[in-house]
Amino acid sequence: MQSKDLQLDKIDIYGGTQARVATNDDAISSYADAMLEGAQFPPIVTYYDGTKYWLADGFHRFLAAQRNEYEEIAAEVHEGSRTDALRHALGANATNGIYRSNADKRNAAEIALEEWPEMSNALIASMCKVSPDLVRRCRMEMEKENRIESQSQVTGKDGKQYPTGIEREPRGGSQKVENDGSPSEGSGGGGGGGAKGKGEERGTGGASMEIEADARKMIREGEIKHSELDKLKSATAIDYAETALNLLNRMKPDDPRRPDAVRRIERWLATEKGIA
Repeated sequence: MQSKDLQLDKIDIYGGTQARVATNDDAISSYADAMLEGAQFPPIVTYYDGTKYWLADGFHRFLAAQRNEYEEIAAEVHEGSRTDALRHALGANATNGIYRSNADKRNAAEIALEEWPEMSNALIASMCKVSPDLVRRCRMEMEKENRIESQSQVTGKDGKQYPTGIEREPRGGSQKVENDGSPSEGSGGGGGGGAKGKGEERGTGGASMEIEADARKMIREGEIKHSELDKLKSATAIDYAETALNLLNRMKPDDPRRPDAVRRIERWLATEKGIA
């Protein structure tokens, strides 16, 4: 990384690396006035691929300098592509700069899912600095709207492949989830201990058993497709029964298919009782 003054017209701001829903015009005006008064702002962050300087962080500062008709702006220059700039941009301003709105956080998660649908929810959440729950909800909505394809497997934080939805966040402290699905400040765990997450190697079979236990629970509660049960060696008859009942309970009472489903279960129970 190097620091230098870059000419504004050499910086690409139209490469899709803006993770916010929109820039804030009031903030741009405020920054522009402060610059004219001599205020010093942190350098913007760019990635240079040998041809273009991709803007990764500092859109409001860039636009303020542009409004003041400056020719140059202080910048950090990293080696990297548009993809590297986007990865940086998705988590930018999580703890500094203009506070991200709920819509901004959701937009970052949706951009990441469109770019890397094969990544696990936890991996995307870490990149965007939002909660896995927000990413999970965005994924489900985007799949329903056919904005992204459903994945049978995803890549977890440890680089391994997992059936969709199984890879979870590591245990660590009492992380609270806010209304927008992002982790609240002060969450996560202090207290060292060096405990590893569920997706990491931990004792013989320990990690995989915990992952499967979480997966079975998520399937029963409808967070993962019920067909995933067949992929779990630890799935029990109770898991299948609970999943079927939850699927039935999610049907609307006036759904014309519901009575047929109930009768089918009643016939099966009667047959089973006769066998017993």
